Amino acid sequence: MNHDELKDLIANLRNERKHSDELCYNAADELEEMMALLERQQVIIRRIYAEHLPNTWFVAGEMGKKDENGLPERIEVCPAYGCDWTQIYERTPTTIGGMGS
Repeated sequence: MNHDELKDLIANLRNERKHSDELCYNAADELEEMMALLERQQVIIRRIYAEHLPNTWFVAGEMGKKDENGLPERIEVCPAYGCDWTQIYERTPTTIGGMGS
């Protein structure tokens, strides 16, 4: 089952049952938690084994003052394990998500 199929299954467990079946609703919650955990683990694994995985980039450093969320003004991004250069990315005033855009 791929990621999209799993998301569809969760939606079906939640929507088609209209919460009348508590077991289905609880299963959907547990599947969502497992998906979130697996996504976090995938990031960790890609960073640990970066030299073996193609197209893996990672944050190599930070520079500048940190904001109220602890995020630095600039980060260094390394495009591949063992690369002898990094690219610098700067924070912008634009925020996406819960804080508004």
